[in-house]
Amino acid sequence: MAAALLLTACGKTNAGSGSSGSMSGSSTSSAQTQTAAWKTGLGVVTEATDQDRAGKIELAAAAVLLDGEGKLESVLLDELEVSVSADSTGHVTLPTDWRTKRQKGDDYPLAEVSSLKKGWAEQADAFASYLIGMTPEQVSMLKVDKDGKPTDADLLSGCTIAVDRYRDAVTRACANARCSATRFLRNSDRIIEKK
Repeated sequence: MAAALLLTACGKTNAGSGSSGSMSGSSTSSAQTQTAAWKTGLGVVTEATDQDRAGKIELAAAAVLLDGEGKLESVLLDELEVSVSADSTGHVTLPTDWRTKRQKGDDYPLAEVSSLKKGWAEQADAFASYLIGMTPEQVSMLKVDKDGKPTDADLLSGCTIAVDRYRDAVTRACANARCSATRFLRNSDRIIEKK
């Protein structure tokens, strides 16, 4: 069983033969089948801005699971925003809260100002769900407006946040995806490794 999982996970070729016969016994055939690999990948997109004595770093991260056909089976998104400032004496102020947007949950007050009344995680998960079944190329061509927000009406019904960095992080995660010899299950919105 373990060997079969490894062969499946790593995309090895299994040669098999089968025979098919008709009433007249005319032919037999053999076929080779290629078992495709399921892959996992991580992509991070970093954007840094600065003005005067203040700076901001935004890290958008995506973890993906690609099925044997190279289509997205599972996506998990998160983001870390870090603001740094300095005064005229050179004293640097760093953040005290290093939690990601997903970790902050209700402490990240997007739901209060969102037209959808949904928090960041709900909207990011709606975007991730929208991507399920797409190929990396389809994700990379996802259209956004000048503010990075989605233009697709179906997607806008569940996600009004800017998604351009998440799209790019997912594309990068797909490019970084590698064969995994373990099995994965989708559990809620997280990719869970099953040993």
